[in-house]
Amino acid sequence: MTLDLKGNWTDGDLAKLLASQIDDRDWRLEVDPAGIASLSDKSANPTGPEYDEGLHCFFETWMSGTDFVGPSAASDKSLVGKIAKALRENYPALQGPKFVYVSL
Repeated sequence: MTLDLKGNWTDGDLAKLLASQIDDRDWRLEVDPAGIASLSDKSANPTGPEYDEGLHCFFETWMSGTDFVGPSAASDKSLVGKIAKALRENYPALQGPKFVYVSL
């Protein structure tokens, strides 16, 4: 599942993206240059600086079992709101580096 940041999207849409995966591996929320946000499996697809440079921005890697993805994360309105705020602040124009840190 993906989330198109160029369109009208809601916190509920972001919650659906978070709920679309199971918290059984390491995940990272990434935004490509076209404004498409998706969850990337970092357990199976580790990346490096070259890959990261091709992204618009990315969040920290959420380690397996930390409840940043899955139904529990999707139902946490505070978590979803903070991630949504960071996405809105950093797309289409970044407010800082490509790495977006969300203080939870």
